Amino acid sequence: MIDKPLLKRRFAAALPGYDAHAAVQNEICIRLDEMIGRIRILPVDRAMEIGAGTGFLTRLLLKRFPDAQWMLNDMIETTVEYLKPYAAGRNVAYMWGDAELLPLPIGTDLLASASTVQWFDDVPAFIKKAADALVAGGMFAFTTFGPDNFREIRQTTGDGLSYYSCEELQQMLVGAGFSIAETLEYTRVLMFDTPQEVLGHIRETGVNAVRRIGWQRPNLENFDSTYRTLFGADDGRVSLTYHPILIVAVKTE
Repeated sequence: MIDKPLLKRRFAAALPGYDAHAAVQNEICIRLDEMIGRIRILPVDRAMEIGAGTGFLTRLLLKRFPDAQWMLNDMIETTVEYLKPYAAGRNVAYMWGDAELLPLPIGTDLLASASTVQWFDDVPAFIKKAADALVAGGMFAFTTFGPDNFREIRQTTGDGLSYYSCEELQQMLVGAGFSIAETLEYTRVLMFDTPQEVLGHIRETGVNAVRRIGWQRPNLENFDSTYRTLFGADDGRVSLTYHPILIVAVKTE
């Protein structure tokens, strides 16, 4: 079970510097928007974004569907200050809270979400809820991460989320009444000068919510040594792996 209050606190603390450190997440949103543009089969009149954050995906989708009635969701209410510039002049409402627990608007044409689903406790149940909210032919477009995501952290500390594979996610979607329109899966490796910089990057993007206990000096020194041994490059830098999974699914008739 994800510690949702801790998750909310960590992401809220990361908001001011998020855009400067979340290049991978921004790239993911650009790719998802392109997939949505290629696959769209229905007019999008009613749409919802889940986990809007600082608006990486929001700004793209509001530009792509400027006349749609939008519901923007995030569990952190202060994200509204980041979203308002993109929402200006659009038909936008907000729904604050954990989308895993909130009722989704029935009759929605598009549900979109980037880098959020991996934080849900029951992904299969949420996929079923998404299917119930969408119209026939409606689109569920989302990104999450696969089993190799942050593999360095997991192997060094034992901390980390449990990720589904792309194949497992597709099976859940088909079982909930979706057809798979397009998928994309890849890895992106970032290099840092030190393991401490890796921890700083994770903190600045809010994804340190899986570790409840703070770092003490002996633990930090051991982490540094082990990380360098396992994941050090010839130039002295160390790696951090992202494993994005992007899926666009269409609700069948």
